[in-house]
Amino acid sequence: MKMKRLALLVVAALLFTSCANKSMTRYETLAPTLEKKGFEATISEVKKQKEDLYGSNSEFLYYYDLGVLNHYNRNFDESIKNLAQAEKIYEDLYTKSISNEAAAIVTNDNVRPYRARPFELLTLYQFQILNYLAKMDLDGALVEVKRSQIAMNALYQKDQDKVNDNGFLRYLSALVYDLDDEKDDAAISYYKAIKAYDESKMGVPNEVFEFVTESLRRMDREDDIRALKKKELESTPKATAVQEKGQEIVVIGYAGHSPILGEMYLSGTFVSGGVMNLYYKDGETGKKHDLVIAAPPVAGAGSETFHIGFALPEVRDHKSSVNQFEVSLDGKTRLKPEKVMAVDEELKRNMEDEKTSTIVRTAVRVILRTIAAQKAKSATNTGNGLFDLVKNIGVDVAQGQLEQADLRVGLFLPNSFYMTRLPVDAGSHSVSVAAQGPHGETIGVYNFDNIAVKKGQKVFLIVPAIK
Repeated sequence: MKMKRLALLVVAALLFTSCANKSMTRYETLAPTLEKKGFEATISEVKKQKEDLYGSNSEFLYYYDLGVLNHYNRNFDESIKNLAQAEKIYEDLYTKSISNEAAAIVTNDNVRPYRARPFELLTLYQFQILNYLAKMDLDGALVEVKRSQIAMNALYQKDQDKVNDNGFLRYLSALVYDLDDEKDDAAISYYKAIKAYDESKMGVPNEVFEFVTESLRRMDREDDIRALKKKELESTPKATAVQEKGQEIVVIGYAGHSPILGEMYLSGTFVSGGVMNLYYKDGETGKKHDLVIAAPPVAGAGSETFHIGFALPEVRDHKSSVNQFEVSLDGKTRLKPEKVMAVDEELKRNMEDEKTSTIVRTAVRVILRTIAAQKAKSATNTGNGLFDLVKNIGVDVAQGQLEQADLRVGLFLPNSFYMTRLPVDAGSHSVSVAAQGPHGETIGVYNFDNIAVKKGQKVFLIVPAIK
């Protein structure tokens, strides 16, 4: 009977290790489909392999990825539906039981439902707003803007010491408020857009600042412009032309492919209630680093020094072919849209914000499992040297393989968002957008012919160069 219980213990431990990390499988399966067959085929593949590639703990990512892909494919209604479902999952996860957190203590972070990173939630609202604007549904866009404001406020309340703001989302929100003639809300959002850009690494795009300046002046908000403490513009020719003509074509370009997450291995020592001394190699530079972090007390650890090793997620830049655009209007005007959001920087900032807490949580989990494994081996010794050796090796292997880095992240985001606004007369227009590589070489051309622009209308064109 004792031998049977022992066998069950080893089998159970090994079964735990069979919970494969779906993140790399998802990327390796879907990335080639996107590259070779395009958005429609990738949407079909995501649906077909929902359970195998996502599973119940990554439901947010399933609907999020579908929403993003449908947006690129101009299936705006489908995109709206899927992103709304992703948002609902995000909200539900904060009202349900946290019993799943207990499972993460003995296995790994992948057993917890994926809750979305701050920038993923904010880009969800960006895509929703743009879905409605592309459909020329101002009321729908306005609803999403107001929902995004609630989300941004909640993120700040949740995490006061981290910057979870987004200049592009603030700017889009201001544009929608402006369209709805809600001048006070528009002015506040324009002001906050510049503040958010100032807090980011990329700084304030020139065209964004021009349109913000023109808008605040038009609203008699000169004091707000001065409060931004930036060099004031003498003139705002493009923004003024949009107001005078009353119509515009807005080009939104998605360039390249956002980074994915890979594993970084850390090793070192842990003293309960003391410190962790860890060593790791930077995946980008190849340089070795050391890290000293306070180690929280762990029940049962005593004053013993533990040698630990575990994997954490790290950013792996995707080699993108496209990193800029050139826009031609009616075969004449040629200009380069400016970058309005850098997803790679958002992900890196998020990973840095979470780094210490993730290390501490993971290290404590490894220590608890190590203590439990040692006790299990002692309690199940049979006196049969060979059998106990095999059993102990099995327990150690199973315990070690339980720890898997959580590599989950939205799979189809662009590396960068670009935007430009083109003042036009009412009538028919053509727009050609060249997606370009780092040296200005043309990677692909997106043509929009016979664009009907009615008086007072804003037409949004989506250019998804996810390459």
